[in-house]
Amino acid sequence: MPQDGARTSGPEADLERRVPADWWRSLFDALYLQTDGDVVENAANTIADVDLLLAATGIGPESRVLDLCCGQGRHCLELARRGFGRVTGVDRSRYLIRRARRLAQEAGHRIDFHEGDARTPPTPAEQFDCVAILGNSFGYFARPSDDLAMLVAARTALVPGGVLVMDLTDGSWVRRSFAPRSWEWIDRGRFACRERTLSADGTRLVCREIVTDADRGVIADRFYAERLYSRGQIRAVLRAAGFVRVTDQGGVQSASARQQDLGMMERRFFVTARKPKGRAAP
Repeated sequence: MPQDGARTSGPEADLERRVPADWWRSLFDALYLQTDGDVVENAANTIADVDLLLAATGIGPESRVLDLCCGQGRHCLELARRGFGRVTGVDRSRYLIRRARRLAQEAGHRIDFHEGDARTPPTPAEQFDCVAILGNSFGYFARPSDDLAMLVAARTALVPGGVLVMDLTDGSWVRRSFAPRSWEWIDRGRFACRERTLSADGTRLVCREIVTDADRGVIADRFYAERLYSRGQIRAVLRAAGFVRVTDQGGVQSASARQQDLGMMERRFFVTARKPKGRAAP
């Protein structure tokens, strides 16, 4: 990552070729919480997400909840504030997990946070009444088979009859509406410039983000991509992962104090699905 005025690579004719296959290993750091903090550190968004989760699933404070890709633990913390005492969070980012643990400790909540891969989470099988994948945390992997593996892992973690709830960007809307170029002030001294394009096969939105400090120059130049799912496509993938009773719970729009560039968090939709009560998947 460029630091303190380092040069970027300049114009890129092909953004896709610059995206690391495992970009998600390093992107979610302190800078991420600043560039995306208007959405992912927004209490109103977290409260709205948890309100919908509870309304859509019917779970209560006695339920065991696993938050896959929990980030800095905002949904886990909100559940704990509402009396949920058996909440577990898993995320690949060491920085975000450490922050989640610190926030839980400061708030006096007992939440189990683990660093781990969502495809193979370090959690026991058939122990959770609800698995949540929130904050548009799906579609990061380079291969669709890994997206499927993540959903299979979620099903494995659930008790028979347990519920999965997830939100993800509205892929059909993004394909029509994404901004090829945008920029926004993060704070009074830093701004982010972003370029976006569809991948060659049209299945992923490819992004480049250059963050500049007014005094220090460029402090980050990074590339990432996310697979775009329509409502019909995610329904098919969930069924392929062994879920039943797949239900579209409607659309969600994120709030932001900056209201400049919401990116892939601008328009999302919620989906619930159930693990079959019998042994065999359909």
